[in-house]
Amino acid sequence: MSGHILIVDDEVGIRELLSEILTDEGYDVHLAENAEAARRSARNAGRILVLLDTGCPATDGVTAAEGMASNGQPHHAVVMMSGHGTIDTAVEATKLGATDFLEKPVAPPGQD
Repeated sequence: MSGHILIVDDEVGIRELLSEILTDEGYDVHLAENAEAARRSARNAGRILVLLDTGCPATDGVTAAEGMASNGQPHHAVVMMSGHGTIDTAVEATKLGATDFLEKPVAPPGQD
């Protein structure tokens, strides 16, 4: 399996856990601690899946997702993540181009 995944979360533990799980599954994983680092990392990437926390500091994840879509990056699939998500947030994120919405904590495969 191959593919590029960008994990954007201000919580180091979440980034490391998801990175470990996805690396073990054969993905090429990149990490960013905020929306600005995510934009820099995604700017020159080809097809990429972005796991984006809604609660990133400075620029929230929903705004960052909108920014990625408006900057001509349609080849990025964005999945929003939140530990405090609401239906309204999920709906807003999908209207702005997110393909899905996950609740944190995310469990490793087979542990749901």
